[in-house]
Amino acid sequence: MVLLIDQSDINQIELTPKEVIDVVENAYRQDGLRLAEETPRLEIQIKGKHLPHIAPGTTSVGQGMAYLEESKVFIISYTFHFDFHKYINQILDPETGQTLAVIKRGRADFGTKPKGLDSGMFRTGAAAAIGAKYMANKDVEAVGIIGTGRVGRGSLVCLDAELDFDEVFCHSGRKRDDVFAKEMGEYVDAEIIALDSIKEVMERSNILVTGTYAQEPVVKGKWLKQGTHISCMGSDGYMKAENDTEVFRRASRIVVDSDKCYTIGEVARALETGAIDKSDILGRIGHVVAGKITGRESPEDITVFESDGTHIQSGAVVHLIYEKVMKMGLGKEVEASDFFINP
Repeated sequence: MVLLIDQSDINQIELTPKEVIDVVENAYRQDGLRLAEETPRLEIQIKGKHLPHIAPGTTSVGQGMAYLEESKVFIISYTFHFDFHKYINQILDPETGQTLAVIKRGRADFGTKPKGLDSGMFRTGAAAAIGAKYMANKDVEAVGIIGTGRVGRGSLVCLDAELDFDEVFCHSGRKRDDVFAKEMGEYVDAEIIALDSIKEVMERSNILVTGTYAQEPVVKGKWLKQGTHISCMGSDGYMKAENDTEVFRRASRIVVDSDKCYTIGEVARALETGAIDKSDILGRIGHVVAGKITGRESPEDITVFESDGTHIQSGAVVHLIYEKVMKMGLGKEVEASDFFINP
């Protein structure tokens, strides 16, 4: 029997930021201990080849796999970005090869203003929060959100679930965003203040999360104050760069979530210009979580976590969704092991 799960089933389960953080953190730990394996993100961009990854105006199909040995999770993932946006995850039993479930999820069009919160936001936000947990100073007064779309929303609620702070300063990356401040006030206890410039956000925050579509840097290293941690979440392709090379040059400690990050625009530029070399990138966030390397050595360190998003991370969240759907008796069982699911 194969369990088919769609968005209507997912909408009925309760999924909290903390639960997602916990499974993603465990997945990172397994990666750091060499108990996890994944393929790089494979994608063919059909239309809009001159545009960044999943930008409005592009169409693409992607695929990837992840195996979490300790959790006994094997996931094959497919993405479809056309006039619809679908994510299909096939969950396999790693011992028998049996397909246990197929999950089909959707999301709003790229470039549209998000409403509410969803599991995809938590998945990305969990990574930002884990980076801050292990690499930021322990005493946090203020968080800065640069990029107030899906990434900014998910990151803020996950940071709120993991850390204590009193204030949040935000900017969309292009303009002041009072709507974000008002709407997100329903989800977090900290005071959220929209500011007129990114520079102001950086000067007033201990932790920064960047989550924009920027192709040219909007975050300048000269604005960074000592002791700041940055979780860089928005740049996920060679054409994207939110942070300038000076951010990386000034960083005391840099970690990534996968080797794919070396090809991200902002990291590639820092390497190509000599602002950093590969030895300045200490390892993966999984190595930090597993205790193989330290995320911070002194209160004055500027620390950077560069995240492209991994199939290991996604697999952990997908399996959590599967377990919750199973527990509630949702989904539809079919007597088939070999089949095609039309997106």
